[in-house]
Amino acid sequence: MARTTLTRTILALTALAVPAVASAQARNAEQITAVRREARGHIGPLYFTPTVSLKELGVDSNVFNAAGEQKSDFIVSVAPKFDLWVPVARRALFQGTATTDLVYYAQYASERSVDPGFTGRAEVYLRRITLFGESSYANTRQRLNYEIDLRARHVQAAGTVGAAVQLTPKFSVELSGAIDETRFDADAHFDGVSLQRTLNQETRKVTVAAKHQFTPLTMLVVRYERMDDEFAFSPARDSESFRVMPGVEFKPRALISGKAYVGYRRFTPSTVGVLPEFSGLVAQLGLSYTLLGSTTFGVTYARDLTYSYEEAQPFFVNNAVGASVRRALGRRFDVLVGADRHTYIYKDLQTGAVLPVLQAPRLDTTWSYSGSVGYRIGEGRIGFGVAYWERESNTKSFRDYDNLRFGTTVTYGF
Repeated sequence: MARTTLTRTILALTALAVPAVASAQARNAEQITAVRREARGHIGPLYFTPTVSLKELGVDSNVFNAAGEQKSDFIVSVAPKFDLWVPVARRALFQGTATTDLVYYAQYASERSVDPGFTGRAEVYLRRITLFGESSYANTRQRLNYEIDLRARHVQAAGTVGAAVQLTPKFSVELSGAIDETRFDADAHFDGVSLQRTLNQETRKVTVAAKHQFTPLTMLVVRYERMDDEFAFSPARDSESFRVMPGVEFKPRALISGKAYVGYRRFTPSTVGVLPEFSGLVAQLGLSYTLLGSTTFGVTYARDLTYSYEEAQPFFVNNAVGASVRRALGRRFDVLVGADRHTYIYKDLQTGAVLPVLQAPRLDTTWSYSGSVGYRIGEGRIGFGVAYWERESNTKSFRDYDNLRFGTTVTYGF
């Protein structure tokens, strides 16, 4: 009797596993087929797509985001990029992207920079299991966010390893571990603060995600993340956090495409009595909808914690919301308009800390507006656009500024 029960159990599990294996193999084959179909060229097993973007050719009316006297300059920003894929039968896929931003200011040589970057990912397919690893590296002088106006050289590097297991044709589980690192140069100072001391950090993260293919174009996901932040030069900033993020992902062919996650984060400082604790809503959302094949509406929303360069206000809650509309005018021309608002809600050090505490709650708000008219050339686009930024702070008037930039952009794929 026991032997019969065991045999039936094995047969039942095998029956469940066979369609799961077939489903995983079909998805892997589809991904490799798409690479071979969409790459612009190949040499033997190497598939590649080179592109170059003229990101900006125009005028920056406020080079330093100054609140007082503004300095304008002519700017040219070019970004060549090279995408490379190496499929190995239907067993593995290796891919990488190398890019370099070349930024030139005609008058202010201090703002010129060469900013190389690289991302890579490897996937190995073992029936129901996909092993993956990815890495990224960027050495740049571009601004970290809307808080820091200085273009300061810093390195951002990240590495991830993990595995995804296809348990049934529609259900899978993914486990990964990652290390992210941000490093500023020792001579990078902004507003009298060393960015190396307050922002050099290492984040170790473990992620578990359960995914259910609800429809062929829709996936339901529940993601759990555990994070440990360490600051080599400011150990009082060390912290532990976790996030629980249920969400939904839509493929590009769906009526609504993109991703939407809304969840909860708990932030706990490692040193008691210095950083304030935080718990509350976090979100990552980016969705688009195309009406009648010619008008695309997009919305974005993000809410999470971000570390600040400020010593007395070590982090802020970033609420970012945006909207955009793209309208096709015939087969070649299009018009794109968009608006975004970033609200930074700062948190003070707890009373009793060594550093002084600012009494007034600080709130910085940055608005950005953009619009462009474009003409499509094959896979590329030539456009003329205008962008305007405006920031206001309720506690620091010298943080207020506005900036108007206009010029030409070109993206071209060989």
